[in-house]
Amino acid sequence: MRPGTNTAVRRVNSASARKCAVVCVAAIGIAWWAAVSPARGAEITGKDPAGAPGEAAPDFALTNLAGKTVRLSDFKGKIVLLDFWATWCAPCREEIPDFIQLQKQYSGRGFTVLGIALDEDGAAVVKPLAQKLGVNYPLVIGDTQVAARYGGIQAVPTAFLIGRDGRILKAFVGARSKSEWEQTIRRALPPAAPGQN
Repeated sequence: MRPGTNTAVRRVNSASARKCAVVCVAAIGIAWWAAVSPARGAEITGKDPAGAPGEAAPDFALTNLAGKTVRLSDFKGKIVLLDFWATWCAPCREEIPDFIQLQKQYSGRGFTVLGIALDEDGAAVVKPLAQKLGVNYPLVIGDTQVAARYGGIQAVPTAFLIGRDGRILKAFVGARSKSEWEQTIRRALPPAAPGQN
């Protein structure tokens, strides 16, 4: 072995160890982010989470776009379509005009949409989109805790239909058509009075 070879080998091994450590830390960070964040751009349809129907919907206290605290319990006695969504999710954005129409059509019968935005940048990105689209239902900024309380939101959009008694009636993963939402909402609402939809 030539003089100085051990030193060169140690330098190579030390550099390799640093690269390995960086890769390991990055892999752990990516695994953590994947565990606490919903899947981006999910377009799953027809596969709904199991086990949620019949359970009491977990209450929460989240901030709306005006900075005020909103709780799920504020809507007790109403049918609530609780929609977990994000501005970067195309299927989520496509559902918003339908939710606006459903809110107009059924709010007088004890129904509301309640959107929980899971954007990392919060109101800074949610508010401009809500204003642009003319969102007429309450929006709040979500966090990992509320996502975890609802079974861990793995994809957006994910929605829960909550009954007047605060229990989950049905859970949905993926976008739905307006007619599908309307059928689901109509089944949950009491019969319409004459002249109501």
